[in-house]
Amino acid sequence: MWILLGLLSVIVIYMAIRLVQLRNVLGRLANAVERGKPFLFDIEGAWGRKYHIEKLGRLFNNLSADREKSTRQERSYLRQLDVTLGNLTEAVFVVDNSGRLYLANPAACKLFGISGTLEGQKIESVIQSARFLEFMRKIRYGKTPGRGEIEMMSGHQTLFLEVAGARIPESGDDSRDLTLFVLHDVTNLKRLENVRKEFVANVSHELRTPVTIIKGYSDTLLEDYDQLDDADRLRFLEKIHKNVQRLHLLLEDLLILSRLEWATENLNREVCSLGKIASDLADSAQQRLRDGVEVIAIKIGEGADEVTVDPVKVGQVIQNLLDNAIRYAKGFTTITVSTELVEDRVRISVEDDGCGIPASDIEHIFERFYRVDKGRSRELGGTGLGLSIVKHIVQLHGGDVRAVSKLGEGTRIEVDFPIIEMDDEDDAQIELSIETHAEID
Repeated sequence: MWILLGLLSVIVIYMAIRLVQLRNVLGRLANAVERGKPFLFDIEGAWGRKYHIEKLGRLFNNLSADREKSTRQERSYLRQLDVTLGNLTEAVFVVDNSGRLYLANPAACKLFGISGTLEGQKIESVIQSARFLEFMRKIRYGKTPGRGEIEMMSGHQTLFLEVAGARIPESGDDSRDLTLFVLHDVTNLKRLENVRKEFVANVSHELRTPVTIIKGYSDTLLEDYDQLDDADRLRFLEKIHKNVQRLHLLLEDLLILSRLEWATENLNREVCSLGKIASDLADSAQQRLRDGVEVIAIKIGEGADEVTVDPVKVGQVIQNLLDNAIRYAKGFTTITVSTELVEDRVRISVEDDGCGIPASDIEHIFERFYRVDKGRSRELGGTGLGLSIVKHIVQLHGGDVRAVSKLGEGTRIEVDFPIIEMDDEDDAQIELSIETHAEID
């Protein structure tokens, strides 16, 4: 009896020790799970293997290592995604099934002029475009191709956007219904395309008149040569020659303007005298004026004669301004070419006392082919490109140009060139890094 009781006591004590050990092991395992740390073994004997405690711990450690690896990969992917979205020029955002923004990159904030975060905002408060909202609805219900083009307002600006949209597949039972949108701003491309179309239409229109005249007179000469007297033949040839000259001038101006706009023209800067350039051009233009009635005056301000510019191109500027005044300043008596120092710039002004320009036309006179009096301009042989060439040459020098006019009192066009100092011959060759103006008239 006592032997049996002793044996039972030993068994109870043994089971109690194993129970305490098991509880301690399970407690440490639970703590390891809670902290996400590996489980450390300190079990003596084979009982841990017998009851699969050691196997359970090793399985947990493997699972913990896999989880840690997955977490690191996920963080790495999220960082890569964040960097990628942050550096995209396209606006990217994700909308949930309630119409709220779930994700938006910095380009989206910039496009819509919103500072801070867009997440959580209703899409209608950010993109106020019925066409986009309709596009979004069709994408969510699979009723439209994934691409489209929309026009919308952002502040006071009209934006043209290429939009791509796609449903995001659900990744679990609790996933939200999400839709991805990518917006590419093509406003500048649209504007440039309109400018190109307008330019082609203007060039076609300008070329049509002289080509039609040349064709008409040349056909008449070929078909009725024997029936025409010498005076008519000569008159026809003079008409043809005049329009060929006009075509030649137009093509030359177009080539010059093209090189200036695409920044393929180089500046050969050197120290030159504005007074000499203006005087030489005035002497050449004087023969086109009425003696005793029309004159060209030169006024060179103190310290505003010798400047560092491209003398050939500055000569083009003054020549075009003189031609413009002589042709279009109806009723003028004096054209004044003057120079003066204005802060850190040299200003060249060409002023006439002619008929002036209406205020509504002032802001357009530097555009290509723009004419205040269209019929009279063609009659006088102008190409409509002179002032546009002036503007681009001045911009190539880093300067500004403006026009001031009043009807009946004349017009003054002011050109400002920055003052550049050259200390030695090495400085005579200046390399310009020019940011081409997006503005194309």
